[in-house]
Parts: sequence; structure tokens; C-alpha cells
Amino acid sequence: MALGSKRANPGRKLLWLALLLGVLCGFENHYQALRLVELTVMPPRSLPDPVLWRSIGSLSRRFWVIPVLRREAIARELGERYPAEITVSISGWGRILISAQSYVPWLELVYQGRDYVLSTDGHIWPKAFSIDAKPGKATAGDGHLPLWHWDKSLQGPFGDINKRDAIVQKSTLPTEDLRRWQEKLSRQSWLGKTISVTVSLRGGARFVKVVAQRNNQRIQLELGDHTENWETIFSATRKILAERTQDEEPSLLIDATYEGKIVASNVPPDGMDGKRRRPEGSETN
Repeated sequence: MALGSKRANPGRKLLWLALLLGVLCGFENHYQALRLVELTVMPPRSLPDPVLWRSIGSLSRRFWVIPVLRREAIARELGERYPAEITVSISGWGRILISAQSYVPWLELVYQGRDYVLSTDGHIWPKAFSIDAKPGKATAGDGHLPLWHWDKSLQGPFGDINKRDAIVQKSTLPTEDLRRWQEKLSRQSWLGKTISVTVSLRGGARFVKVVAQRNNQRIQLELGDHTENWETIFSATRKILAERTQDEEPSLLIDATYEGKIVASNVPPDGMDGKRRRPEGSETN
């Protein structure tokens, strides 16, 4: 008899467990104690509701602990779609807070004919992505970003090339080099208005090509990727420009990638006639 009682114990435990669950379900159905009371997004309206709820899940409306348990996955999913640092936290009983700290756009980057935005901390995303989800509006700040081209001969700028047009991701670009180049070039007001900057390969070495508009003169300046001698090159280039009138030479290519000399030639820069040229012309040592 005692043996039978022991064998019945597991059954009784299951019965009590089922009864307890039933009571809890009845209590929840009546009082909705576990329902999601409030979902707050900061800044307001920065994330669209349809995508937001697709990541959170409709069942979270009934059981608010679900997004709490999945907060890391939710933050990752939203962070791949919107150029922002996403955090999910609890702001009270039944209250979830989702914060979206936008990445700061820094450069507009063209790669293989497609436009992307690079942030100051090295994240990259398609230009069409927007934190406020308005179609066709890029997350590129209030003004125009400096335009850079990354040549296809270089290592691609994406950690996952297969998702380059689908997600926000950390870039593999040499951001410190880009920062150094951009800072140097941004201080050269004498060069005129910079149209674009391209990073390419020549003879196995990287070089930087700057296309600028100086009043009525289009200038293409080609530099090696090491900035140690750039100030010397800029000084020599200013002398070359002072000696050449803009009316006589409306387009000027200045190649400073040679060792110990600068070659200047009056030919249309890339982008004016579509042809790449290695100029032969006057030299400045």
C-alpha cells in the first residue's frame, strides 16, 4: 500500500501543478497582470511600428516578460535595420523602453556604383536607410557629407559582403587612414571646393585622388597614401596653380605620386571625359 502511494506521488504533483497553472491563467485572463502596459521608443517615432512589432513579437503584448528575455536579440535585429545603437530595458512593471542612439554620419561612400554612409565610429549602411523610416531619406545629417569613392580593386568595406545592401554593419575600412586623409584635405581651402575623393590602387600601392573646383578651373590632385609629405606637396601645388592661369588651363591634373617630383598636365581630370590618363607634362621637383 505504501508502495502504491509512493508511485502516485508524481501524478499528484502534476495534478497540483496543472491546477496551479490553471489558477494563474485564470488570474491573468481576468486581471491581465502580465500584459505589456507601455512600450516607449526614444526618440519618439524614431522606429516604425510595423518593423518594431515584428522584432518584438505580437505575443509580447500579452506577456511583457518576453521582450525582456529577448532584449539582446531584439536590439540586434533592430540595429541591423537602423543606423543606431539600440538598447532594450525595463522602465517599470509592464513597461519596456527602447532607446535608439543614432550613429553620426561622417562620409558618403561610393562602392561599385552604390551609395553608402559611413559613421564616425565605423558603421556602414546603404544610403537609403533612415532612422526615421521616411522613404528615400538618407541618414546623412542636415548637410552634404564629403563624397568618397572606394575603388573595387581594394578590399571591400563590408564585414559581410552578402548583406551589404540589407543591414547596418561594422565596416572593415581603415577608418584611421580615412580620418587622417579627410582632416588633411578639409584644411586645404586654397584647392577650392572638393567634388570627390577616390582611394585606388596603382602598382600595388594605394593613392588618393582629389577632384576639386577652383573657380573656373577643375583640378585633379593625386597623392600617395602616406600623409607625412603632404604639406610639402601642398606647398608645391599652390606654386604650380599660381603659375597657371585658369582661363588658359581650365582643367589641370597634378600627379604627386612619383618619388621626388610632381607632374602637372593640362588634361581633363577623371570624371570630365571618362578616360583615365597617366599624364606626361611639366615636372616640379
